[in-house]
Amino acid sequence: MDKNIIKEFIEDSKHVTFHFVYEENSGKIRVLNNHGYEISPESGTAIIEGMTKAYVNLSDVEMNNIRMHNAENDLWNYSQSYGPRALETPFRNNLKGNWGFTCGMCGKKVSSKTDSSWWRIAGSDYESNHKYCSEQCIQTVLSEIKQKIKIETYERFGVR
Repeated sequence: MDKNIIKEFIEDSKHVTFHFVYEENSGKIRVLNNHGYEISPESGTAIIEGMTKAYVNLSDVEMNNIRMHNAENDLWNYSQSYGPRALETPFRNNLKGNWGFTCGMCGKKVSSKTDSSWWRIAGSDYESNHKYCSEQCIQTVLSEIKQKIKIETYERFGVR
């Protein structure tokens, strides 16, 4: 493998995306950039050789490291976009009557008469009617939810 070809290709490709085209009749795979240009045969050969070294005959540890990296990346993306999170909600001060509930964690009675706010868990994948009295109570539940999500994600990616 010509290391200079692959280094030059990688350096020139920092702001380019690629996609693969499969030719049904021949079984060939072509690589095109986001402008529709096909990569050179020299670059293609260098990429194949480099990827063969990276992905063929991986040890169990190397394979698990790839799975772990992808699982962690998935968890980070999930947490940044729509994962469960704690939200503090102030009680409205224009209520005609007092409103209250029992904390879903510790059982404390929470009321708009005596408390200024309450907590809930939000996130598009998490639905619950539970309400919490404090950040401390909700963090316990949120930690359990996040741990469950982590275990499920690791299982989905095959992390051992």
